[in-house]
Amino acid sequence: MKKVLLILSLAFGLSACGGSGSGYKSMAPATMAKVKVEAPVLSYATALKVAKSEQKKAKKVGMEWNTIRKLMKSAKKKAKAGNEKAAIKLLVTAAEHGRLGQQQAKDQVNAGPNF
Repeated sequence: MKKVLLILSLAFGLSACGGSGSGYKSMAPATMAKVKVEAPVLSYATALKVAKSEQKKAKKVGMEWNTIRKLMKSAKKKAKAGNEKAAIKLLVTAAEHGRLGQQQAKDQVNAGPNF
């Protein structure tokens, strides 16, 4: 009896996730974050402007991630130390976190318990 239940639960589990490998791709494609891929940033000033803009938008929708300020602070230190390339990389990451915060706010508008 235990073997039958085990086989049935395994078969049901595989059919629920589409039966493909880990099932990650078939779980919820509509809820996966769709992030815009932009052209590479050419200067520190431009990267800072974009990061601040995305931070402002995320704050406006109420989902400003706490990593954004930390990344911007680290980028400022790197830029003052003369490592502009690393600073730009940190600012691009900060901008990405801003976009992801905005996406999270959109995804969780109607979040709540499902009874």
